[in-house]
Amino acid sequence: MNKKEKNFSVVVGIIISMTLGAGGMYLANFKKISFMDRYPQLLEVEKFVTETLEIDVPKPEDDKHIVSAYLTLYGDKYTRVEEHVNSNSKEYAVDYVNNSSVAKNGGFRVQFNEKDQPYFSVVTEGKTAFEQGIRVGDVIKNIDDFELTEYKHIIRIVGEDGEHAKIIVERDKKDIVLDYVRSSEEPEVYGISSKMYGNALYVDVDNIAAEMSGKFQNELADKTFKSIIIDLRDNGGGQTTSSVEIADLFVGKSQTIMHAKNGQKQVFETNDEITYDVPIVVLINENTASAAEILTAILKQYGDGKLVGMNTFGKGIYQNFALYKGCNIRYTDGYYTVGEWDCYQGEGIKPDIEVDMHNELMGTEFDIQLEKALELVK
Repeated sequence: MNKKEKNFSVVVGIIISMTLGAGGMYLANFKKISFMDRYPQLLEVEKFVTETLEIDVPKPEDDKHIVSAYLTLYGDKYTRVEEHVNSNSKEYAVDYVNNSSVAKNGGFRVQFNEKDQPYFSVVTEGKTAFEQGIRVGDVIKNIDDFELTEYKHIIRIVGEDGEHAKIIVERDKKDIVLDYVRSSEEPEVYGISSKMYGNALYVDVDNIAAEMSGKFQNELADKTFKSIIIDLRDNGGGQTTSSVEIADLFVGKSQTIMHAKNGQKQVFETNDEITYDVPIVVLINENTASAAEILTAILKQYGDGKLVGMNTFGKGIYQNFALYKGCNIRYTDGYYTVGEWDCYQGEGIKPDIEVDMHNELMGTEFDIQLEKALELVK
């Protein structure tokens, strides 16, 4: 091979290598390139908005706005950026304390003053905190010999029922030492109530929180009934496990499956034993959603429950969370199926007996949906 042929071979080799490399890069970055192909459309929209509509170009303060805008392209209202919770923040600390059973039962609320000092902003007369010497305006300086130097330290006031807390407060420029006995036992069951109508037990369930299955069992424990009406109207859902645990009281073997987008499945099953073998009527409406719909579907298929009211919301999908550049992204990760039914996402669950009624009439003497349920159990 002469010099010219050798040089030509080298050049051809370089061209082939570059071509293959470019092709490989194109394939590897196809999605990015496809997105960039749409970039001119964004510029056209920007030009129209600024020149024709005469609206200023938005100036995002951080990545959250950009990520939020992109996520809207999926057309899924459940896929979005959610506010990232900073557990060290003043807002988090205040909400944590004020929403605790210690604060609610003690009759107090906390806040931070202009000097960023924690103080008792509310002290209800006659409640535990007032009876034990705490007053509105008391600045909290120390809890159990721990100086409060950061916002999150105020959380130390929360604790177990009956525990003592040594609290040093400043009042009228004087330090006062208080021996505060925490009261955190909930005086009433939140989110659930019941009433007897003859031999029929009516149970109103507001949510399907993590602790609701235990509260539901406690509500039934001391009652004797021959039928049950479970009111899931305006129940937005909660935990899948709680739905299954509540249903387990009334049905034998049942199966609820979470189908993840990656092909994995998580199966929730009830036991064979039936604790309460009684006729069931479930009250539903357009706001019955998510875990409340799972409970409805199980009771309908496996407990022969009768559904009264209006078509449910239709949320048969579930979400997960991911962190991206400080943004807490909530995204749809899969869907549910209950028993032999297909996923009811966007369609909801139809009642056996449709009773149309304004929601503000629920719980009143004009509650015709409840009247129909009582008629069925009789």
